[in-house]
Amino acid sequence: MTNWIPLGNAYEISPGTRKAYTVQGTEIAVFHVAEGDQPGTFYAIDNSCPHQGASLIEGEGCGTEVTCPLHDWNFDVATGECHDFPDFSLTRFELKVETGVLMVNGDAFGEPGPPENLFLVRYGAMGWVDHFSAEPEDDYPHRTAVLIETSRGEEVGEILSAAGQMEKPPTAAGTIIREFTPADQSTLSSQEDVTARVFQECQTLIQERGMPTEIIDCEQLFDQQTIVLYYLGSRMPALEILAQELNANYAWRIVFHPVDEAPTASGCSSGGCGCDDK
Repeated sequence: MTNWIPLGNAYEISPGTRKAYTVQGTEIAVFHVAEGDQPGTFYAIDNSCPHQGASLIEGEGCGTEVTCPLHDWNFDVATGECHDFPDFSLTRFELKVETGVLMVNGDAFGEPGPPENLFLVRYGAMGWVDHFSAEPEDDYPHRTAVLIETSRGEEVGEILSAAGQMEKPPTAAGTIIREFTPADQSTLSSQEDVTARVFQECQTLIQERGMPTEIIDCEQLFDQQTIVLYYLGSRMPALEILAQELNANYAWRIVFHPVDEAPTASGCSSGGCGCDDK
């Protein structure tokens, strides 16, 4: 038997508007989509954008379309589909209206699990800060160096603090694998000459070609496969071509990344220049 959970009076959401509800720890966004002269239809999706967790009810929309207010990812509230990145579609929730009460199918939520063991971690050459999940029994003191799994691969981070209990825990940007060791540091140090060569060669090529781009920093990820070049300037096809040339000359994967955008769940920043595929 379906477990229908009442959300509130249906009239609270007039056609063309939306409202957020929290059900068993999950925040859902309910949209009342008007359909011409016909009565509107209610749709419900996860309210958290899979990119960086923005609230979708804050985004602009028309019909069944809604746009994330942070980086303009477009979703269909009727299907949950993400038009820009189909692999990151949203969960849909079944709704019904009974005697004026809006209800959601509670079977989709299941039993609430234990809260994630989250830590605030600083990582990357640009010093990004985000939440990362650890095993339930793990505890890391302040300033502990850790190996983390991000959308870019394995890299090194530094624990700032435990996240503590929160009414609405954030979406984790990745996972904490384990504590970083001296042997790990030796592995990184052994590849520093490669990183320096890539940085110098890239700067030289950009200057020779008169590209309006400045490379300001460079780092290697712990996966020993990826070197990230951080740049100032606008995105341009020439960066993609340059990345392909560098990839052909090195065994590493060369990635350009804008300095003002943190990595995303999709593995490339929204400002990426299409150069993270080798």
